Amino acid sequence: MGLQRDKCFNPLDLGRMVVLDAGQKWYGVVLEADVEKGVVRRLAEIAEDAGIIIRFIQYSVLEENERALTARALVFLDFSNTSISPWDALRLVRKQPFVKKTLLIAPSAEEILYDNYFFPLVVSGKRAVIFRRRVYESLFKGVRETFGTAGEAMLYYQGFAIGRRMCQAYREDTGLEDPKALVGLGKAYFRTVGWGILDVVKMSLETGEAQVRVYQSFECETGRGSETPYGHFIRGILAGFFTNIFGEEAKAVETKCIATGDPYCEYTVKT
Repeated sequence: MGLQRDKCFNPLDLGRMVVLDAGQKWYGVVLEADVEKGVVRRLAEIAEDAGIIIRFIQYSVLEENERALTARALVFLDFSNTSISPWDALRLVRKQPFVKKTLLIAPSAEEILYDNYFFPLVVSGKRAVIFRRRVYESLFKGVRETFGTAGEAMLYYQGFAIGRRMCQAYREDTGLEDPKALVGLGKAYFRTVGWGILDVVKMSLETGEAQVRVYQSFECETGRGSETPYGHFIRGILAGFFTNIFGEEAKAVETKCIATGDPYCEYTVKT
């Protein structure tokens, strides 16, 4: 269950907002289209022929109807070096037989181009929110500074409740009961929502123990320079998650932490 560490750290910029410099002529396009062979190529050809640069593209989850699979996409297009207008380009796109809907997004008066169409964000059909680092860093540090060790305990027990509920939700949503499959879902979720890269080094159902590493923990990277392990929230998540896996209450201890200078965070989980 080990992790190949050297090729895992490739940041993904979610975009969906850009502050334009003087002279930049960018517009957004919301596109709803059938999923079929040649769609992306044809759209790229339209942009190429018109001298438009595709700066950003993001697809939403596919939906299935009676005719075909449908995808929604947000595209940021750069018209800075072309004479064609955004509205003329939109008319070209609308003529394509696979296109079901298009909408133009113009920059705001403050020259900010952002996605003002798609809302709310969802992950696997459930609403999600995004906190940038300055927000969650203030949250973690604020709890510690205000409540001290009691704040660390608060983070742990909040994490415990979340981790336990997460694992139970995986069971309910998928019908899976196999512990390895549930751990696999946990690893996928941990990574795709940006909490960190989870590596379950070993796990024993017989003894109720697990050794877990977290690379680039979003919690612990905010505490660099700490003299003690910093990952109380994630420690709680792991304890709660494996409590559900093992069927009896588990506790987690952080033995290595990037906040204290280690290359990764490591947790020992035991019932």
